[in-house]
Amino acid sequence: MNIDDVNAKLDNMNIDRTITKSGDKNIDGGKKEIMSPSKLEEPEPYDIFKQLPLEIINKIVLELDFNDVLNLQLVNKMWRCVYLNQNEIWERICKNFNIRAIDYNRCLNDRSKHDSDCIGHAEIASKKLFGPLCDYWLTFNHYIMIVKNMKNNDFPNIFIPRRRFEQTYCTDDYIVNINYYYRKPIEIIILNGANKPIERRILPIFNILRELIKECYLKKYPLKIIGNKRFLVLEICSIIFVYSIKNTEFNKKFFKVIQKSVDYGLNKDYFNEQFLIDHCDTKLDLYDNKLALVHPAISTLFVTDLSTEKTFKELTFSSRGCIVDTIKFSDYSLMIGITKTKKNRYKTLEHLAILYQLKGFTENNRIQIPLFGPVTQFKVTSNCIGVENTGSATPFIRNQNNVYFNLFWLECHTFSFDCTGKYIYYNVNQNIFQYDLLKSMFSKCEVIQKIAADAISNLSPLIPIIDRYWLVQSNLPNSYEIFDVREHVSVRSIKLTPGYSLVHMGKLSMIFSNSHKIMVIAFI
Repeated sequence: MNIDDVNAKLDNMNIDRTITKSGDKNIDGGKKEIMSPSKLEEPEPYDIFKQLPLEIINKIVLELDFNDVLNLQLVNKMWRCVYLNQNEIWERICKNFNIRAIDYNRCLNDRSKHDSDCIGHAEIASKKLFGPLCDYWLTFNHYIMIVKNMKNNDFPNIFIPRRRFEQTYCTDDYIVNINYYYRKPIEIIILNGANKPIERRILPIFNILRELIKECYLKKYPLKIIGNKRFLVLEICSIIFVYSIKNTEFNKKFFKVIQKSVDYGLNKDYFNEQFLIDHCDTKLDLYDNKLALVHPAISTLFVTDLSTEKTFKELTFSSRGCIVDTIKFSDYSLMIGITKTKKNRYKTLEHLAILYQLKGFTENNRIQIPLFGPVTQFKVTSNCIGVENTGSATPFIRNQNNVYFNLFWLECHTFSFDCTGKYIYYNVNQNIFQYDLLKSMFSKCEVIQKIAADAISNLSPLIPIIDRYWLVQSNLPNSYEIFDVREHVSVRSIKLTPGYSLVHMGKLSMIFSNSHKIMVIAFI
C-alpha cells in the first residue's frame, strides 16, 4: 500500500484526530457528551485476543498489511491502546516508509493553532481519551501531518535577518554562521518553530580551532562543517572538532587528527604550514554517530565513531593520488567518487565510483564502476544506490541483504528515489519519468512511464521533500515548483526575489538565503 492510499484513509480515520462520537457530534463539537472512564470501561463482547500473550499478538499484527493495521486501530480501545500501541509494530511501518524517528521527533510546530489540524492539539486530545501513543506511532503521525500540510499547501515562513558572515551551514534544527573577523567567530541560530523567537548563541571554541580559523582566513584553507541532531563537526585539514548536541545545547566533546598512523598532541606547532597543505583536500560525511573522512593525498578512507572517539576503520581506495569528487555515508554503505589520471601517454582522466559495504568491515566487499564523467552525488535507499554524474548515463546498483547483485543504467540528467525505494524518478530534456524498480525485477512489462512534459529546467535536480513531493527549479527565473509525482501536478509555486538561493532541504523545512535574509519554509 502506498502513502496516497494511507492519506485517503486517514482523511476519514485520522489517528491524530481521534474522533469519538456521541450521537452525531465528534470530539471538536461544542455539544458533544464527554465520554467518562466508566463508559470507556463498559463490558465488551468476548475478546479471544485477551487470552493471548502480547508477544503473540505482535507477531500476528506484523504479518498484516498496513491497511489492516489502520482498520484494527478503530475496532475498540483495547486494540488502539494495548494491542497496536507497540513500538515493534510501528517501527516496522516506519521502516517500510523510510521514516526515521530521529528526523521527526522534533517538529517545527505552530503551537498558536488550536484546531484539529494542529498535531499538538490532536495529540493532547488523543492522550486525554486513550493515553499516550508509543514513540514510533507518534513519529508516524508527525510524518503524516507533514504530508497533509504539503497536500494542503500549509507552510509557515520564518525570516531571519542575516549579518555579515563568510560561511553558513543549515539543518532543520539550527544554522551555523561563521565570520573569520569576529573575536567569537561562530554563531548558532536555534530554530524553535514558526512563532517562537530566534535564539542566537556563540559556539564555545577549542583554542587550537581559534588559531586554525585565523589560518583559514589568511591562507585560504577550507573550513568544512557538517552536522545532524546529535553532533556538529568542524574540520580543517583532517583535524576534526566535535560538539555533542543535547536539548539544543552545544558542548565541546573532543578534537583529533584523522590519521591513525600519526599521534598528534595538543601542541599547535604540529599543525604547521606544510601539514595544512598536505591535508587540505579532504572530504567528509556524517551518518548518525559515524563520520567518514576521505584523504586524497594518501588515498585512504577513515571511519570514526564520534561517541567513542575511536577511528575504527581505514580503507585504501587507490594505489596513487587522485581527486575525490564526492563522498556519501549511509547505514553500512560508504561511497566515494574519484578522478585520477591514467598511466598512458595521453594522460587521460579516469572517473570511478567506489562503493563499500561495511557491515562486515571487510575491505574486499566493494564494487568499482567506471563512469563517463565525475560523480556529483550519490543517492541511496535500502535496496538501491544511484550514482549521479556529469556523463550521459547513470548507474544504479541494487543490493539485497547488504550484497550488491545487479547493475543497470538509465540515460538521465538527475534523479531521485521515492521514500519506499519502489520508484526512481528522473528527468531528461525537461521531462520527468518514473521507473518502477519492483516491476523491473519480477516482470518484463513496461517499467518506465512519462509523468510530466516540459515541467522543469533541463539540468535542475529533483530534490525529494517528503514521500511523493519533489522540489524542482522552474523554467521561470528565481522560481521553484513543489511537484506531486503521483498526481503529476505542481501543488505550489515559490517565486523568490532575485538573489535568493536554496541552501538546505530537510525533512522538516527548506531554507533559502540571500545576502540580507535567511528564509525558512517549515513543513509543520
